Amino acid sequence: MAMSRYGRKIAVEELRAGMYVEALDRPWTETDFAFQGMRVDTADEIERLRALCRHVYVSPATLDEPTQPGAEDARRSTFRGAYAGRESSSDNAIRERTPRGFREELPRARMLREQARDLITTVHADIESGRTVDVRGAREVVAEMIDSVARHPDALLWFTQLKNRDAYTALHSLNVCMLSITLASALDLDEADVQEMGVGALLRDVGKIRIPLAILNKPGRLTDEEFALMRRHPEYGVDMLRDSPDLTPASLEIVLSHHERLDGSGYPNGLAGAQLSTYTQIVAIADVYDAVTSDRVYQKGRTPAEALTLMHGTDDREFNGRMLRVFEQTMGVHPPGSVVELNTGEVGLILPDSVGADEPVVLIVLDHRKRRYYPQRVRDLSRFPSFRIARVLQPGTYDIDVDDYAEEMH
Repeated sequence: MAMSRYGRKIAVEELRAGMYVEALDRPWTETDFAFQGMRVDTADEIERLRALCRHVYVSPATLDEPTQPGAEDARRSTFRGAYAGRESSSDNAIRERTPRGFREELPRARMLREQARDLITTVHADIESGRTVDVRGAREVVAEMIDSVARHPDALLWFTQLKNRDAYTALHSLNVCMLSITLASALDLDEADVQEMGVGALLRDVGKIRIPLAILNKPGRLTDEEFALMRRHPEYGVDMLRDSPDLTPASLEIVLSHHERLDGSGYPNGLAGAQLSTYTQIVAIADVYDAVTSDRVYQKGRTPAEALTLMHGTDDREFNGRMLRVFEQTMGVHPPGSVVELNTGEVGLILPDSVGADEPVVLIVLDHRKRRYYPQRVRDLSRFPSFRIARVLQPGTYDIDVDDYAEEMH
């Protein structure tokens, strides 16, 4: 059997149920099959292909995993309607098989992200110039983020997968704000209080302006003196913001206490238990999660699953266990926009509203040789059990930018 750019070439007589057909010996458009690329599940499908072709090109990963015809019928009948149908590869099909609410919310979520990033830049410039920080813009952006999460939470989560080590501080502030709002929404907390929390989450690290860049960007372990200085950034932040009009005590509390921990091991004041507000605990979870999953000058980012395992490893000493479990359920093992590599070598992005953590719906963007698919393909792993996630990749791997694909889904 010969290998081609489409997969392994086999005679059509060798085709068995369970194999995934990448290409035919003729254009798909000359057949009555709805989509380009399909898993063969039934005897009828095999007979139709045998009547049309002399040979086909099969994904190597499925050559050794044939199943009996009809084995998938039961799975098909229970598949959720949002992604019903076979793998699709046209731009229209990609849009059709991405939940409408998510697609409609993406442009608004992108706009909010840009507005928030510009706002953080303005706040830093005001502080460095000695001007009083006007937080009205922050309140407006946070209010719109809350509305966005209510419409479709996965849209903002999609953009938390945008990571850039060189712009870590600004992106980290944005991501923590978005993650905190998402968790607070899942906990069904009061919207007015969530807004104050969101403003605090967005501004919580402004005190790092007073920390020398040599410490912030140090690739090695900080000395005791350097770490002591770093631990003062919450207090610096409160000093910089306390005179700002429209900034409430609840928001300032987030700035001061987001590094506190339930067991009293945090800083700057070693608060514990009931001394930490619900909203401080939420931001603490979002802060650590985004930091651990981001590449830093001194460490490589972990996968979302690894980060959650690490945080659960504290046995609820540092974080509120119930909140952490809700956060995990909300984010999923593979959050929307995560970059994954399949056992076929193909690379894709996790789409929202997937059936389950182990069998999500994936937008396939690279083939097994890491070349771009044009158009991309949507593959529901619950429909194609021979395909599975081999590993989770860091955001930006192979120059994959979730922002680019957000355009195509809208």
